[in-house]
Amino acid sequence: MRVLFVEGKEKEVLLDLARELPHPYWLLAGEGIWLLEVFGAGEEAMAKARALPGVKVWAFTLQDGVVYRGCGKKSATSP
Repeated sequence: MRVLFVEGKEKEVLLDLARELPHPYWLLAGEGIWLLEVFGAGEEAMAKARALPGVKVWAFTLQDGVVYRGCGKKSATSP
């Protein structure tokens, strides 16, 4: 699976892009900067991201990962 990373300083610009795409995403906040991760993104998503002013764009192929392993304790968010 391809993961698209889009770094920018304007949260709304990144959210608008994310909501326009039919892929799951995460938006991470840093100090004065935002990082959008889009999962399963193709060439069209990459082209849309590159067309945005003032952003940096990277794409990687996911090799391994775990979304949720659990902590062994029952909580309100446990599956």
